[in-house]
Amino acid sequence: MRVLITISTIVLSFLFIACTGGNSKKEKKESHKPYIIDNTKASVQKVYKINNDSIIIKNLLENGVIENHKLFAINVLHDFYRNRGYQVTWIRKNNIDQALQAISDMYYDGLDPEDYHYSLLRDKAKQFSQTKTINSSEFAKFDILLSDAVITANMHLISGKVDPESLKRKWHVNEKNHKGRYAGEAKALEKAIEQGNIVEEFNSLKPKHFMYTGLKKALTEYREYKDKGGWNPINSGETLKLNDKSIRVKQLRSRLLATNVLDKYEGANDSIYDTALFEQVKRAQKKYGIHPDGNVGKETLKELNVPVEHRIEQIKANLERARWVLYDLKDKYIAVNIAAFELYFIDDNKEILKSRVIVGKDHTKTTIFKGTMKYIVINPTWNVPRSLYDGYINKLKHNPGYFSKKNMEVVTTSGKPVAIAGKDWNNYTLHNFPYMFRQKSGPSNALGYIKCMFPNEYSIYIHDTPSRSLFDKDKRTFSHGCIRTKKIRNVAELLLQPNHDGWNQEKISKIIKGGKTTTVSLKEHIPVLIIYWTSGVDLDNNFYFKPDIYQRDGELIKALNKNFEK
Repeated sequence: MRVLITISTIVLSFLFIACTGGNSKKEKKESHKPYIIDNTKASVQKVYKINNDSIIIKNLLENGVIENHKLFAINVLHDFYRNRGYQVTWIRKNNIDQALQAISDMYYDGLDPEDYHYSLLRDKAKQFSQTKTINSSEFAKFDILLSDAVITANMHLISGKVDPESLKRKWHVNEKNHKGRYAGEAKALEKAIEQGNIVEEFNSLKPKHFMYTGLKKALTEYREYKDKGGWNPINSGETLKLNDKSIRVKQLRSRLLATNVLDKYEGANDSIYDTALFEQVKRAQKKYGIHPDGNVGKETLKELNVPVEHRIEQIKANLERARWVLYDLKDKYIAVNIAAFELYFIDDNKEILKSRVIVGKDHTKTTIFKGTMKYIVINPTWNVPRSLYDGYINKLKHNPGYFSKKNMEVVTTSGKPVAIAGKDWNNYTLHNFPYMFRQKSGPSNALGYIKCMFPNEYSIYIHDTPSRSLFDKDKRTFSHGCIRTKKIRNVAELLLQPNHDGWNQEKISKIIKGGKTTTVSLKEHIPVLIIYWTSGVDLDNNFYFKPDIYQRDGELIKALNKNFEK
């Protein structure tokens, strides 16, 4: 049913709160008791007899608020009840139970059942089940609230609770992939109620992608860690290295045991950083996106000391991100996880290629959006973005020889070269500069030898780079926003194979050596997801966290924890 719907410890704790904006103080206290359906024959077959009064429902809908609960899906509700002659809908107790169980189970998707009138509806349902004569006005209120809850919950499962474009650091998800998913919601709701399969229909709306199911599993696990008491922070100090002796080694061992990273074992001395613990730290470092050298320095300590409460919120935030982009995703696509500095080429749920990438600097962050790969350019020229013109105009004035060294030229808007020598550039500024800067193709070109194009308004694409050594860095935020890709020739080959023109590495290399700029349209257009997941799972079901390099988690966590308002 696709419907709308110690002192050092204190210091460390303080630093974490400062870095995360104090989100842990604002996080909701989690406690949840599942709703259990009464499957006895009498309950399943029970039908409430209600004296219908269409005027009551019309008036309640016009008011838009019932018992201080705002109706969120008001437009759909009007269509839904108009189609039914403004008669009550939820007269079968089993349908009510199923709806309440489905709303209760939103908790396991990282959403708050209370955003869907849950406690009020649960209490009213219990009251009705114990009452012989039901007040028609009270039941009408309940009926509308439950319909509103189901529609709104389904909307959130399909596309998320938080509108990604409402955030300061926007996720640009287009209309087709976000708000345009709700056609025929009123009729779909009526059909689900008639068929009596509410729980099944709820589950059908949830993404089936391994990322989503893996995050749900991790959410359950981290809630269990919290229920067991979580973990205590490790004291700050000098970097712990193999065979070091310190009281902090005991804290480290305890921390890894708390999340089942470390298998229990008996060490010769629990204050010695022995080989067994050293190897498990390397395993943990991989999980947290840290270079696995086994040394417990500031970066490793910071990640291990993040409280379990924040990890839970982080997982919930990434479940929300998954709902934004995983709906109706094709089997074949490219995904770039900015936070992981990695590109993945996925086909039929198999990772056929993974590559290191370089993403935008902090002040030129890579935009998050969804596009479609359409063509490839071999031996590309580089049209310099206007945002970089200031620096190049300054070079025209003070160092014009720079352009010949970098194989660059000044061109008109129609592409005609403009002579640099002999022209007075001193009166030009960004505001009156009528030309463009272009770098010719070649080994020094900023785009390297290949760029893969998925046209978008942000001028972002996947491309090669002459600065190959930067791929060896752990934190790879060096670009102006585009995605520099280490295995770009492999990506190009995979994209070109459906063209059936003998495309392979040899053919690509031959064109590169020829030096001619060559554009090839792709016969198969595939989705490209530029995403930002700070927690997730890989195709081998290995769960991971990644550093929040752009500090995007806090804002989303705050938005998720707000009471829902349309």
